Amino acid sequence: MDLSLSASEFRLLRHLALADMPYSDEETTPAAVRGLDDEKMQDDVRSLAWRGMVAADGSNLSLTPLGAAAHYAAEVELLSARLVDVSALADRLERLAPSLAREMHAVRQVTAGAWSLEEARRYVSDKDGTDAD
Repeated sequence: MDLSLSASEFRLLRHLALADMPYSDEETTPAAVRGLDDEKMQDDVRSLAWRGMVAADGSNLSLTPLGAAAHYAAEVELLSARLVDVSALADRLERLAPSLAREMHAVRQVTAGAWSLEEARRYVSDKDGTDAD
């Protein structure tokens, strides 16, 4: 089954992951209050309901277990990409300012999940050059 989501479907699932929402084909207020485009939302609800990711019971829209899995998988993918970007930025900053090599190494270790934030802080503040590895 295809779990890929459009940007608007992801936004809708993100709202539903927080709480169910009132829903009706005729009522647009719940979508507008959440900053969702009503016309696009109607299409997204049909698509997501057909794929079993949301359930619309006539007055309420909720996330199904499959929808929750799709939402969290997309969230993990988004956050993983952001960590890659942070690591790439650290590489670039280190090239521009070699004096920041120690700090950028710590940033890359945290983004890779190798160190906790506390371990990185200790490493950066350790001026005598001993390694936290």
